Amino acid sequence: MIEINNLVVKYKTITFKFEDYHFKKNKISVISGRNGAGKTTLLKAIASLIEYEGKIKVNGVITYNSQEAVIFNRSVFENIIYPLKIRKLDISLYQEKIMEYAKVLSIDHLLNKNALKLSSGEKMKVAIIRSIIFNPEIVLLDEPTTHLDLESITELSNLIKKLKNQITFIIVSHNKTFIEELIDEEYYLGGKICFS
Repeated sequence: MIEINNLVVKYKTITFKFEDYHFKKNKISVISGRNGAGKTTLLKAIASLIEYEGKIKVNGVITYNSQEAVIFNRSVFENIIYPLKIRKLDISLYQEKIMEYAKVLSIDHLLNKNALKLSSGEKMKVAIIRSIIFNPEIVLLDEPTTHLDLESITELSNLIKKLKNQITFIIVSHNKTFIEELIDEEYYLGGKICFS
């Protein structure tokens, strides 16, 4: 599904050298490691959001969710359907799925509300639904539970488990309870970090 070989990411003052990894299809993979080990850097490289050296082979469409949700000044519904609109997909075919996911994450009553007025946790839920609504093959989640309460974390776990046969999830999270509920495979980052 995703093969990584000889991956190196260089910033101005630090260079990350990663081990070779192979992420399998329809598995929930967790990337662990100490703070500063390069977990977010690895996700961003997989999503081609930063420059890197080496080889990353990906089979499928990827979406990346950052630690802070990116939200547009529009309704929750408009935020969720954004990837459908840019792909010129028939939104009416996704209405049922939008309602289903919104109910699972308890934001179905917020669909007409301006998304910028939501709490941080609610914004994260909107961003997650937006990232999965068009059926990508791979979803990258970077600390998705940061702004979520315990009930919301359980809701997110239920949604991910529901979708794991359709979507490959790669997750960075320090929330051990959340990880243990979901994990199929763990990849520990203990590679080389060079300072300059």
